[in-house]
Amino acid sequence: MFLNYLKIAWRNLIRHKTYSALTLLGLASGMTCALLLGLYVYDELTIDQYHANAANIYRLNVNVKWDGNDMNMAIGSAPMGPALRQEYPEIKSVLRVKLDNGLLFRVGTKALYADGVIYADSTLFSFFDYSFLEGSAHTTTLTPNTVVLTRKLAMSLFGRTTGLLGKAVRVKDEQFLTVAGIIDDAPANHHLHFEAVLPYSNTQLNKINLNKWDNFNSATYVLLHSSSDARQLERKMPTFYRKYIAQAIGDETGKGVTFLMTFQPLAKIHLYSSHLLGVGNGGNVAYVYTFSIIGLFILLIAIVNYVNLATARSAGRAREIGVRKAVGSLRRQLISQFLAESTLLTMLALLLSLLLLHVILPLFNALAAKSLSIDLWQPESIVLIAGGGLLIGLLSGLYPAVVLARFNPVMVLKGAFSTSGNGLLLRKALVVFQFTVSISMIVGTLVVYQQLQYMRHTQLGFNQEQVIVLPLKSPAVQRSAEVLKETLRRNAAVEQVSLTSGSVGGDMNDKTTFDFYHANGKEQSVSTEYFSVDHDFLDVLQIGLKEGRNFSANLGSDSTGAVLVNEAMLKRLGWKDRTAGLVEFNEKRIPIAGVIRDFHLRSLRSQIEPLVLMLHKDRGDKLLIRIKPQNIAAALAYVEDTYKTINPNQPFEYTFLDQTFADQYRADERKGNLFLSFSGMAIFIACLGLFGLVTFTAEQRTKEIGVRKVLGASVSSIVTLLVQDFLKLVVIALLIASPLAWWAMNRWLEDFAYRISISGWVFGLAGLVAVGIALLTVSFQSVRAALVNPIKSLRSE
Repeated sequence: MFLNYLKIAWRNLIRHKTYSALTLLGLASGMTCALLLGLYVYDELTIDQYHANAANIYRLNVNVKWDGNDMNMAIGSAPMGPALRQEYPEIKSVLRVKLDNGLLFRVGTKALYADGVIYADSTLFSFFDYSFLEGSAHTTTLTPNTVVLTRKLAMSLFGRTTGLLGKAVRVKDEQFLTVAGIIDDAPANHHLHFEAVLPYSNTQLNKINLNKWDNFNSATYVLLHSSSDARQLERKMPTFYRKYIAQAIGDETGKGVTFLMTFQPLAKIHLYSSHLLGVGNGGNVAYVYTFSIIGLFILLIAIVNYVNLATARSAGRAREIGVRKAVGSLRRQLISQFLAESTLLTMLALLLSLLLLHVILPLFNALAAKSLSIDLWQPESIVLIAGGGLLIGLLSGLYPAVVLARFNPVMVLKGAFSTSGNGLLLRKALVVFQFTVSISMIVGTLVVYQQLQYMRHTQLGFNQEQVIVLPLKSPAVQRSAEVLKETLRRNAAVEQVSLTSGSVGGDMNDKTTFDFYHANGKEQSVSTEYFSVDHDFLDVLQIGLKEGRNFSANLGSDSTGAVLVNEAMLKRLGWKDRTAGLVEFNEKRIPIAGVIRDFHLRSLRSQIEPLVLMLHKDRGDKLLIRIKPQNIAAALAYVEDTYKTINPNQPFEYTFLDQTFADQYRADERKGNLFLSFSGMAIFIACLGLFGLVTFTAEQRTKEIGVRKVLGASVSSIVTLLVQDFLKLVVIALLIASPLAWWAMNRWLEDFAYRISISGWVFGLAGLVAVGIALLTVSFQSVRAALVNPIKSLRSE
């Protein structure tokens, strides 16, 4: 019986080629979008899930509040881990990890900067699962004079990954370290990304004070026994704070500072850490929810599209159903027949969507910066995909099957067939739903685009154009910094050069607490970023000076007795100007030398925070070089030649400052492009549904159209008659979508400290786009119906 259903279903599909093609295209498009977004969401949700101990690994996070300061950190101090392990038996092991933005590695004459390295305890290899190419997780120990390389770095340095144990690698041109192991590159679904692992105990390289409780620079992980409860352990942390930390950070009473220590499960680190200091670029759970909803809605639009197209054919199949019932077909048999058709159609659409997925997935990976893949031959994949396709087929076909099987055979065969008002109302509601989703996505795309444009073109408080950032990563290069700076300044293509330790447009700078003393005796402590600069820093970046003076080359005391602060610092302090008080610096209370205009150290996602600049020319690790715009290529070549002349055998790397800031918006640009792509697909599939509904209406009103034409109605008036009802549906969808989209996009904009206000024209433009596309879709079929010869419509009357 089932095979007979499939045979009849196949014949119907072949007989009605246009209907079959539209339905296949709609379902396949919806399934492809749902599969792509499903792969994206699954990848985000399974970061770090592959580790054997994942369920028992937690990272220590710290929230500190005092004197108006509020810091959320994913980092702690070096002594915390060992003390926790010693104090609480529920902790099986601890791991400390400090990130570094790259070190100089040298083997013979081969020298390069690693993109990223970590300093870690030997327990790294028992916490996380890495694939060892040489050595093993059980035998590799990170002693102070060892290093573990990844495949990428080993190939770059040695040209191979075998026979390297015991080989020497020189780091920062200071120390020779012995290779203790070679591991495969850290997988993309791991929250730690690095090219080498150096020992946490090598304090000469990492500059960590292993006994300093108030120096927060390392992530601390704990591995709990399987029977231990992280929430119970958290309740013991106030006692730990008072015993070990309070006095070290100046909270002698243990009550002046709110110090909250929590343990974040490994599975939540990637998606729930965007608000924490001390972590790299992770994911955001809001995007996971957003793309999950988009994928679900697009799939629902495709299902709704099938329902509309199926019911659009109901008039054409009414006589077939009447004959079947007249010769004895039961209602359940008819329902089974129509469900077989929908299932067959859905499975064909699923096959088509898998072919589309194979073609589109590389493009999607490039757009989303992912490395997604799917193994279709895995039993789990087969069951999940086939089961999903079967479920979609049943859901899609259930309503049309029930409706079609309910037709009265006597009325149908007498030619008195008509559809109920409830059915028409439902179909209109489905179209409204389709366009509500589509218009919401169009609004979302426009808002994302506006915000990205705003971030690109908003003044940052300094001039980022034509500024080369030249990192000086090795001590030898840093010692030649002044010579390099003065040599570069002599070239006519170079406007100005500054030596600094500050990160502008990159990672967060070091933070510390400065004490300020108001003239009225009030004392305030402010946690702030700080870094060293030279006399030319403000000139190179063209940062304005609000009051006071810049550092002076003629005042040798500036290096120990002068600081600059920004406007945000005065605002935090509540001072009218810099003369309102003093700041403690180098154990002396000194006046603030000058106040600089606020400028953005990072993207517009971040609020401009208080900042302190100090003069330490010997601590700079990068040169900022402003070049003239007339011949950038020649200026860049001169910088490279000069660098290599002064620093032979040293790698030359550079970035442009404006590109560094642009890179910070890359993730948002990718999300915006995804929004745009899937908005287009939602509109496309929704229009197929609209096409189905106008086809249905035209079929139902064939005789009415014929009568109107006989009585003299023009083609344009008939087209207007058919079109206006559908345009009303789109307008209703716009009215529903506008407040929903406004609410959702305002929630998204809350992630940005500096953001646009959503304008009314955005909703107007989204509505015009939707109405325009709907009008084109409806008009095509309406004109066809209006052009039909009325004789053909009325000849049976």
